[in-house]
Amino acid sequence: MPALYKKKLVQDIDRTQLHEPSLTHDDWREFKNGIVLFNERRFWHAHEAWEIVWKCRPEESRIFFQGLIQLAAAYHLILNNKRYSGAVRNLIKAETKLGLFPSRFIRVDVSQLLRSIRATLEELERQDTNKLYEFDERLVPTITLAGGSNPQQGSSEQW
Repeated sequence: MPALYKKKLVQDIDRTQLHEPSLTHDDWREFKNGIVLFNERRFWHAHEAWEIVWKCRPEESRIFFQGLIQLAAAYHLILNNKRYSGAVRNLIKAETKLGLFPSRFIRVDVSQLLRSIRATLEELERQDTNKLYEFDERLVPTITLAGGSNPQQGSSEQW
């Protein structure tokens, strides 16, 4: 079992070390599984899949997975638990972490995720804490992988 690594604060991240990690076959499987689960709006399960990858990664860029985990937690709080302040906090944390990365990282369109986070935060600002029941679910992003198979297709492609 790989060693577990402590969370790092964004201000402690060495941005020069934010390189795409070399993921194992198991890491890719969990990463893609997390994408499928997120796109199916099974946010808690996506969070759990990405956490498996995050916990095994020693490099600085592991914070990318933490950003995805917080993104999934935010939408879970919006759509399932209806917890406004927790959702906003998680969206801001996800935006801060994902904003460290280039527009495409590990084949994910980070720019699109950041636009979705911003649109969601703006929508939540227009609402008050009691109106999460009126949240426009079209604001929830869909995550796709560039340059290859769609994770929903269950490709056996080697990464």
